[in-house]
Amino acid sequence: MALDLTLPLVNSIALGSLYTLMALGLTLTFSVTKIPNFAHAEFITIGGYVTAILVNFTALSPVIALIIAFISSGLVALLSDELVFKPLHKRGARPLFLLVASIGVGLVIRYILFSFADLTGNITIQTNVSVYPIARFGRAYITNLHLIIIPATIAIVILLHVIFHYTLMGKALRALADNEDLARVSGIRIYKLRRVAWILAGGLAGLAGGLWSINLLIDPNLGWDSLLRVFAASILGGLTSFWGTIIGGYIIGFAENVGIAFLNSLFGINTAYRPLISFSIIVIVFLLRPQGFAGLDIRAILPKVRGRGS
Repeated sequence: MALDLTLPLVNSIALGSLYTLMALGLTLTFSVTKIPNFAHAEFITIGGYVTAILVNFTALSPVIALIIAFISSGLVALLSDELVFKPLHKRGARPLFLLVASIGVGLVIRYILFSFADLTGNITIQTNVSVYPIARFGRAYITNLHLIIIPATIAIVILLHVIFHYTLMGKALRALADNEDLARVSGIRIYKLRRVAWILAGGLAGLAGGLWSINLLIDPNLGWDSLLRVFAASILGGLTSFWGTIIGGYIIGFAENVGIAFLNSLFGINTAYRPLISFSIIVIVFLLRPQGFAGLDIRAILPKVRGRGS
């Protein structure tokens, strides 16, 4: 029997868009602050829960709920920087310490989410939104959700590109990303720019989480379960390129869905091994093309992190 890839292909486009939105915030955070932020996962989950709860238990429309999810996750991201990362940065904390701190921040947020979900009886939840087919493609249906997620992802990438290349704030953010000391000497208010970067990064993660909750069930582990894919997409883009990240997000989406379909058909490999594909991609990129499609040479970063952490 011939392998029908229409359903995996359609799923790849939808999930690739969501992975891209999730990874854009991580790329932005790393570009500006040089923090590989593991707490980014929880900003995704916050957006999912905010969207689902507002739509399911109030009269708010999904669009308004997604905007509030963007704001909520952005504010939590800003708060994490103000309370943890900025004080550590001012004290000259080494990159390795900041990475460990991000893991700690993520754990705190995740267990707060678990407590909230347990108290409200919403351990698993999905946004109640009407999803209907627009067209059929083989065994798969193109839904109204696909026509929202994909254009939204492309529009956000274009908007970020315009902001970073054609506005004074964007040019200042790029200067900060290139050389923080030189940016400070030039009179750039670096901590004001950090706030902007954290709000945007957290907001994008929250928006992705909200769209995920419309598409699939979520629980407090949503972000953590997605984190490997998010890092893989960002690493494929070189950790600093928005256009590289969007390519990376879709590659991860296609590799996981189409790849696991092939492996399942040919070798009977269970679809539960899907995350192994993302991990394999990270390892291959480290070995063969550490700079990703565009951006930093990751192998050049790792010795610095280890050296400063020793």
